Amino acid sequence: MRFREKYPEAYSKTARISLVSSFLASVFLGKIAPMDIGDVCGANLWDIPSGKWHPELLALAAGGSQDVGKLESQLGPVAKDGGASLGHISSYFTSRYGFPPTCEIIPFTGDNPSTILALPLRASDAIVSLGTSTTFLMSTPHYKPDPSYHFMNHPTTPGLYMFMLCYKNGGLAREHVRDALNNNNNAPTKDWSAFNDAALSTLPLSQRSASEPMRMGLFFPRPEIVPNVRAGTWRFLWDGAGETLSATEAGSGAWPAPHTDARTILESQFLSLRLRSRGLVRPQQRVELAGALLPPQPRRVYLVGGGSLNEAIAEVCGDVLGGAEGVFRLDIGGNACALGAAYKAVWGVERPAGESFEDFIGARWDESSFVRKVGQGYKEGVWEKYGIALKGFEEMEKKVVELAAEGL
Repeated sequence: MRFREKYPEAYSKTARISLVSSFLASVFLGKIAPMDIGDVCGANLWDIPSGKWHPELLALAAGGSQDVGKLESQLGPVAKDGGASLGHISSYFTSRYGFPPTCEIIPFTGDNPSTILALPLRASDAIVSLGTSTTFLMSTPHYKPDPSYHFMNHPTTPGLYMFMLCYKNGGLAREHVRDALNNNNNAPTKDWSAFNDAALSTLPLSQRSASEPMRMGLFFPRPEIVPNVRAGTWRFLWDGAGETLSATEAGSGAWPAPHTDARTILESQFLSLRLRSRGLVRPQQRVELAGALLPPQPRRVYLVGGGSLNEAIAEVCGDVLGGAEGVFRLDIGGNACALGAAYKAVWGVERPAGESFEDFIGARWDESSFVRKVGQGYKEGVWEKYGIALKGFEEMEKKVVELAAEGL
């Protein structure tokens, strides 16, 4: 729509529109490749339940219903089977680079859909990417879209969907608290010892008894996407019994900063994930409890990225999000999305008829080489306490959005 409005003459001459992923597939294929069933959802023109282009959205983007047919033709078909061969590689690549002429091209997908394919993720498993930003990915069989997160078709498995949350503030926000603690303790600049000690020695929600208010905060050194607010730091006390929220300041008797900030910033980041994923999780079985059902939560939580190496982050992650089987660190090198794309390719060209991606990769997956359990996950009583805190956290976010709108 933006291209049509800004460059109408060029748009009128446009024969086909590609995503980056389908364009790269086209380069290797030597002809226009269709868009991928997972990545196409990011274009915001695809009707996920019906599996076709959405006519009203096409009309909006095209500038009127009379041009819907033209835009649909420009967008082209969508490859609904993520592992189907689109054809053999272009002769250019066989003559120039020595690719075998039998090399097949399957639909290329995006970086986030590829990341979720970096391991044989089962339904209700979650990946938390702890880099400079924070990304939360989960596979779910339940279609529950929401304006606060991205919801896509799974890139390989019909009947599954991919849920994705993206935050600007992740590692940078945690580092700000770490640096404040190190300055107070005259510790080395990038050492995490003081931060970890403070986080693990602080009680959940900094609450010494049920009658005390819960300490909650939002720490955004950058403007945030979820919720959509400017940069800033806000601290609150939540009285769960009276359901009252009151602002407080760092350094006051109610908030000894920066010590309290260490656990609070981790709780804040993971409470936001739990708040927005709670409608997508289901009760889980725990093997050591003879198959007893646990409350709705992820089956497993996998951590990737630089923050996954931090024991305090892993511990608080399990406290807040749970994880019926625990919290695990996924050690697959520095580029999970590249590995996921490679898995998708080998599944596409070698799968027996009807074999799912999860079964195909799972049969070849050596978990002991790539996965290490780093947290217990669900802890009875602790997980429930954070469930009580969710209402306060949601109220805090609403209040911060109001304050930010007022410039406060």
